[in-house]
Amino acid sequence: MSYYNLLKFFHIVFFTTWMAGLFYLPRLYVYHSMSKKNSSEYKIFITMEQKLMKYIMNPSMILTWLFGALLVSYLENHNQFWLNLKFVLVFLMSVFHMYCAKIRKTFEQKINEKEEKFFRWINEVPTILFLLIVFLVVFQPKV
Repeated sequence: MSYYNLLKFFHIVFFTTWMAGLFYLPRLYVYHSMSKKNSSEYKIFITMEQKLMKYIMNPSMILTWLFGALLVSYLENHNQFWLNLKFVLVFLMSVFHMYCAKIRKTFEQKINEKEEKFFRWINEVPTILFLLIVFLVVFQPKV
């Protein structure tokens, strides 16, 4: 087993767990936005979202970036079109992650004004980015 393959293994594992969180958190927001602010259900959603972000999503995002950077350090040609585009898309995924963290705070502070429909729409953002990233990795298009 090579060091490169071990890095790739960990990169894939942490990217997968990060994506699982990014698929799940906006879905939680859909149901959270439908619950009454002073209900026990509302408090349960706050706990679920906080633990998902703190224990799964944040470490997974950090470790995805770390192992991805280590993988790039093994590449001979850093000017590859697909790799640069992948970097941009993963950066956008990270921005979406931070946006989800901001939304979580609005629920925690009981100041969320967005409705269920909004969260159903943003739930598609990580899916689109995920598909584009995987496409780039598999096909590695050149310009």
